[in-house]
Amino acid sequence: MEPSVKDKHIILGFVGFAILLISSIATLIVAEKFNQDNFVRLIVFVCSNLLGWLLYLSFQTVIFDTYEIYRIKFGKKKTPAEITEIREDQPQDAHKPVTPASMATGGEATPDIRPAEIAISPELHEKNRADYEDREQRENEERIAMVMEYIHFIMPRIADKETVNHICGEVNNWMRLHSYKPKPIKGRLTKDISNIPLRHFVWNISERFMYKKYYTGDNRARFISTLFPREFADTDIATIKNFKVEPLKTLIPIDEPENSRLDFHYPADYVREKYNQPFNNQ
Repeated sequence: MEPSVKDKHIILGFVGFAILLISSIATLIVAEKFNQDNFVRLIVFVCSNLLGWLLYLSFQTVIFDTYEIYRIKFGKKKTPAEITEIREDQPQDAHKPVTPASMATGGEATPDIRPAEIAISPELHEKNRADYEDREQRENEERIAMVMEYIHFIMPRIADKETVNHICGEVNNWMRLHSYKPKPIKGRLTKDISNIPLRHFVWNISERFMYKKYYTGDNRARFISTLFPREFADTDIATIKNFKVEPLKTLIPIDEPENSRLDFHYPADYVREKYNQPFNNQ
């Protein structure tokens, strides 16, 4: 039950007066034992007020509801003249049911509201599913193109042309099937490096994959260690999963996506030929 503003003011007035009166009485009683010490009176008065208002806030709903019940049972009842005045203020046809024109003329009612189609038709279902799969396929192809461009840019610094092409083919297959097992690189890299740059490499590309939930740390670690068996010969999966080692000090630094944009970070003078439009993660 929601009391009116006037009722709230009345209740607050009574409560405030009662708290003030009780606080004054308590102050006089307690201060009497301390020879009416002013500091004691101040402390007792303030604490009594705070306690009173806390009790009021705790039982505020009960107080208002009790007041509303009292006002309904014992308050002033509206006279017939007041009730008539209220009814006259209401719109004439506020509760009058709307009668369709066809029924007013004696004809049968024609529904104007079209019934909702709950079941989807097979044709619409197939069309929507095909559209979704097309959009999904296009997005995945865009991500693959983005990753291929990054491989062409980053890997020539540590591998020859044949090795770079081999890496591109294996990553492409992996992006299309997360359980794909890559064919290992048999030759040596052109740069004698540790496996840390390669850990950075697999982290950078897999962060741009469409279905990241399938490309877990174990999945990434197994792929890169199988693709580069020589560089990871003495490294276990648990160590490989520590991808961000020295993130900015190696030939292949960590490349974090920023602000939901999946683009890789290239030098300012780099001309993007294969993938010119930035890709946003929707």
